[in-house]
Amino acid sequence: MLLEQDGAAGVGLPSAAAGTDRTTDRPHLALDVSGITAGLAAPGRRFWALAAAVAALDGLGIVWAGLRVEPTGFLAAFGAVAALLAAALLCSALREPKLRAMALASAYLIAVTTALAVLHVLAALPALPLADDALARIEVILGFDGPAYLAFLAEHPDLARGLALAYHSSGPQIGLVVIALSACGRTARLWAFARLFTLALAACILVSSLLPAAGTYAAAAAQSRPAGEMETIGALWHLDALRALRDGSFHTLALSEIRGLVTFPSFHASLAVLTGWALMPVPVIGPLALLLNGAIVVAAIGAGGHYLPDVMAGAALAFALVSAHLAARRRASGPRASPVRATV
Repeated sequence: MLLEQDGAAGVGLPSAAAGTDRTTDRPHLALDVSGITAGLAAPGRRFWALAAAVAALDGLGIVWAGLRVEPTGFLAAFGAVAALLAAALLCSALREPKLRAMALASAYLIAVTTALAVLHVLAALPALPLADDALARIEVILGFDGPAYLAFLAEHPDLARGLALAYHSSGPQIGLVVIALSACGRTARLWAFARLFTLALAACILVSSLLPAAGTYAAAAAQSRPAGEMETIGALWHLDALRALRDGSFHTLALSEIRGLVTFPSFHASLAVLTGWALMPVPVIGPLALLLNGAIVVAAIGAGGHYLPDVMAGAALAFALVSAHLAARRRASGPRASPVRATV
């Protein structure tokens, strides 16, 4: 499932831009439409189908919940995906694989993230019992004093601010992955990142829907926190939305107002591992990305309001996905591998 052929020998370009008429031996333009459209399959037809299926499930869930939809954000996302797919199609026809990869990866990530973002809101509607007490107990069993650590950050605002800056770089780094890997011609790794991103986000949403939690700053035992808004916005900004979803006062779904509700496992920790792995082979950027994403994993407890088990589970999930992908790649590159190149 993690390995998909990326159309047209891995780059999704037309197999022939010009040809010869066999009956007249005269050159003529022969645009291979099938080759171009195959180029739009990355990061895999199954993953595009998954995004479409989740979007359809979202529609059913919205109707079932009786929610009113604010269309502006969703229309903007749909328009961006359509425009990027058109750009990818054009770049495929013009034999511009790097630009095509950049446009196509952006289109896919916007589409799948939007669909899964709506799903994770709908998944919070059943309002299952919160798992905060259990997560806090696991912290104690692990020998970690969460409230004391948060108090330490409150006493060291410069450290808290630095960790928060690292934490909030997680989203922009997705754009960096797309740009850097496309520019370096590492499109196979880019498609792998997109697939692993999808699987990690879907898994975090599924688990968190069954084990919802509000986070450390919502717990009565953790009253002290850094004074600056930036230092804790990632840990606090979801609380109003979570409360509204759980008490039945949530009635309007607007894309711009969707807040991250996932506490266990931490998707920030998963994304940090995946981003660090994706950028690792890029000169200069790779080592810096490893350091920055290591800081994000640490920052998830303070800036993100996560429990230690959240961070450990999120990181472990990403490591497991990367390991499975690398194992599948080794099997595909063995002596019995298909002659068609599989993506990294």
